[in-house]
Amino acid sequence: MERIRLDSVSKRFSRGSGTKTLLASVSGISWFQSEWFLALDQVNLAIPDSGVCLGIIGPNGSGKTTLLRIIAGVTAPTQGKVMVRGQVVPLLEASAGMQPELTGRENIFLNGIILGMRRREIQRKLDSIVEFSGVDKFLDMPLKHYSLGMVTRLGFSVASHVDANILLVDESWSMADASFQTKSFSRLTQLRKRGGILLLVSHDPNLIRRLADQVLWLQNGRVVRMGPTEEILKDYLSVAGLP
Repeated sequence: MERIRLDSVSKRFSRGSGTKTLLASVSGISWFQSEWFLALDQVNLAIPDSGVCLGIIGPNGSGKTTLLRIIAGVTAPTQGKVMVRGQVVPLLEASAGMQPELTGRENIFLNGIILGMRRREIQRKLDSIVEFSGVDKFLDMPLKHYSLGMVTRLGFSVASHVDANILLVDESWSMADASFQTKSFSRLTQLRKRGGILLLVSHDPNLIRRLADQVLWLQNGRVVRMGPTEEILKDYLSVAGLP
């Protein structure tokens, strides 16, 4: 049975064009023409196995992050069905769930609870979270004084300590320094060895090669292809005109 399954999933967003229609000008009614676009269009996806990593690639605006948000339950599809079996931890934005006025320590507890951890569990893992993040000297400083890299490290550290079997990672974690990226890579590898599933969005083909078993290629909200990592990357990079 699949751990993650999407059947004909579409997501439609509305954006105002900012242009008054002719009818509005003549009638004096103040409204603006709505412009709709499909962020995802009839996407089908099935992930049956444990201990796998699916890399998700495509140009900006192709629907990669929207796909992760739907799987995480952050947003609902406009059409189609989504089935997810297991505890999901989304790591989609560096500052997601973080409050700038609170200290790093307070944000660890806040973010941990948001991600489904109990306070006792957070307390038990606190030293490990802090050590992994490397922000121990700034732990009791308000987050608004942190650099973006520090916020990224703290957010990733909390998320990676949740006992989840499905981790959704956008490439915001790459804003951290090279040393932390190496630690993060090791942590993601450990998740796979424990039988977890990793969905990774990235524009870095080398990172995809190192982690992903298969790759899903999205373009304009539609699935172009899905298959073995090197095969899909080769075709994608060729079409994109990249080395």
